[in-house]
Amino acid sequence: MDNLQICLASNIKYYRKQLHLSQEKLAEKANASANYIALIENGKYFPSLPMIQQIAKALNVETLDLFDRKALEYQNIEIIKAEIIENITKVVNTAFDKKRD
Repeated sequence: MDNLQICLASNIKYYRKQLHLSQEKLAEKANASANYIALIENGKYFPSLPMIQQIAKALNVETLDLFDRKALEYQNIEIIKAEIIENITKVVNTAFDKKRD
């Protein structure tokens, strides 16, 4: 997945959550299927320009807002957070395992 796709996927997910919409509700508003929205948000599929425009309209944002580069920074922060949580979990589990022995 390239940066453009990461950016689009992250922004769609961000704006959807800001509106407290499920993928199903966004799909309804954008005249798409929930599975299709999930594939886009997970970076498995890159939609056509008309679909991007429909999604933007459903999210009440300008189409260009879906390509805001700040999403890349957010994505990197989320990856770092996940790695930190994973590492802390490993350390805690190791400590508990040693204490049990």
